[in-house]
Amino acid sequence: MIDWNGKVAIVTGAAQGVGRTVSLRLAEMGASVVINDIQEEKLEAVGEEIAAGGGSVHAVVADVGVQSEVEKLVAQADITFGRIDSLINNAVAYGGVEKADVNVEITPDDAWERTFAVNFYGAVWATRYAIPVMQRSGGGVIVNVGSTSGFSGDTVHVAYAASMAAKYSLTRSVATSHGKRGIRVNAVASGLILSPTAKQNLSPDKLEAYNANLLVDDFGETSDLASVITFLAGPESRYVTGQTIIVDGGFQAHQPWHAQNHIVHPQAPI
Repeated sequence: MIDWNGKVAIVTGAAQGVGRTVSLRLAEMGASVVINDIQEEKLEAVGEEIAAGGGSVHAVVADVGVQSEVEKLVAQADITFGRIDSLINNAVAYGGVEKADVNVEITPDDAWERTFAVNFYGAVWATRYAIPVMQRSGGGVIVNVGSTSGFSGDTVHVAYAASMAAKYSLTRSVATSHGKRGIRVNAVASGLILSPTAKQNLSPDKLEAYNANLLVDDFGETSDLASVITFLAGPESRYVTGQTIIVDGGFQAHQPWHAQNHIVHPQAPI
């Protein structure tokens, strides 16, 4: 296990799911963690969990879709711990606008605006404010967490997918512009992760459809994604930058008719 003692990490969207798991893991490895979310009670519970395990934590309730609140979040990290080594832009807008975000004809402007404010501009603002603090200590690492929706078209969630694609482009641009200034930037594109929320919201039929297209034995859990995020956020990945790592059980690796291969390619061995 990498020793994170003396290091400081910001994790947005930390009140549940992957953000919670990443925060707990970083604290366990010795990092001081600034956790952020808009869900105050759940965020406080994560902070109490970290503190109970002997970890150093500071919780900041802030909406990353509002620029002034992102500035406050980064300033709080700097004031509290005096440095920032890793920034994990994990917060996303999805559930709150999911029903409104359909296709380019139907999705209203306010759904586009909220989705991009949180998923894209939130990462832009956090990166903007964190970089000068990182550079005071010699540099830092940024990990942008997104979805494989940024690579493939779908019949719904057009704003969400577009915001993910923008996040990956931002990753490459900042890695290029600031690499020689001590800043590494990578992204993680997640497939379906069986977080507690996903388990509640997905029907057996949907799970069966997803499972038919997995190339591994079972669905990923938050710990599977957290292990990749913490790797990219730490020193072990020092030679990796400007990349988007896909963590999806193989969904993006195969042809779209994989689940119907027995019909499309009946000659193929089973």
